[in-house]
Amino acid sequence: MEENFNNQIKEVLNNETLNQLEIISKLKHIISETEFKNYNNRPTKTMANIVSDNILKKIANPHYSQIIKTGFNAFDENFAGFTLGELIIIGARPGMGKTQLLINLCLNISKEIPILFFTFDLSSDSLSERFLSCLTGIRINNQTEVNLTQQEKNKILNTEQELSNYKIYLNDDFSHSISALKQECIKKIEEHGIKIIIVDYLQLMGSFNYKRNRETEVSYISRELKKIAKENNVCVIVSSQLNRSVELRPGGAHKPKLSDLRDSGAIEQDADKVIFIYRPEYYGLSIGEEGESTSGLIELQIAKNRNGILNNIKLYHDKNFLLINETNYNKLDFDFNPDKLNDIENPF
Repeated sequence: MEENFNNQIKEVLNNETLNQLEIISKLKHIISETEFKNYNNRPTKTMANIVSDNILKKIANPHYSQIIKTGFNAFDENFAGFTLGELIIIGARPGMGKTQLLINLCLNISKEIPILFFTFDLSSDSLSERFLSCLTGIRINNQTEVNLTQQEKNKILNTEQELSNYKIYLNDDFSHSISALKQECIKKIEEHGIKIIIVDYLQLMGSFNYKRNRETEVSYISRELKKIAKENNVCVIVSSQLNRSVELRPGGAHKPKLSDLRDSGAIEQDADKVIFIYRPEYYGLSIGEEGESTSGLIELQIAKNRNGILNNIKLYHDKNFLLINETNYNKLDFDFNPDKLNDIENPF
């Protein structure tokens, strides 16, 4: 089929009687027909058959579950974690900690569940340094050999072995279109049993289909990400930038809204969950709505939840913005050190 597709393309491109518009039209027609032939048409079933199949899966495998726990207890208790087949959008303005939250989620989940992480914002080397910082407590700007103490060097060497226990696969190919990403997802799902796909972040993705209309292009990408989740029964988590309107609102009204999602309303429509990150400390607010200190506070605002309630939960980051957990590190009477985390709840 692939050879036939290539021959059709060559035939059109080599046809000197066609003008530019005719070539584009014929190529679109060939692509459309090929996509239809490759479409995996699922048979229509009765509700009774669907429920019966689901029950049989659970009986055959007592550990069968569509639920993935995030490792954040408050989130898992309120929202039952993430669900396979879901598209989850994590939205925030720059500097709110989108990537760091994704890294912490990876470390919470990936010892048991394989994760495929697409990074369009950072190189795989830069991202791996962030993972290393989370596990060692050594800040990224200290990770040059000249700045490391012997103790820190030993810690990094030990962590290298520890990282082999995490099922995380990174891809930093910035040339990825949504079509290429989709193929890579299918390949890695088959090879490694991937259950979670993370994309950081949506606005850096592209498509060859709608180059001239950004809103239409983002809508198409959003729909394709949802199809990846649904057709492959995986959870797709995508970070997304928000509009500048968040910053322009007067007073302390900087909490994000669904209308702040950037580039397309289709993002809100396609998502099963929309989670906003809000840090009042970022806006110079030292006291929260309930009179508490905002030092290190991260609010996760669940603005859309197709399968449950809406609510907010509180997390905290350490002073170096490495670990994110329900423990308020800023209240501890010692400087943050991962070696001392045995005295508090283990974030991983």
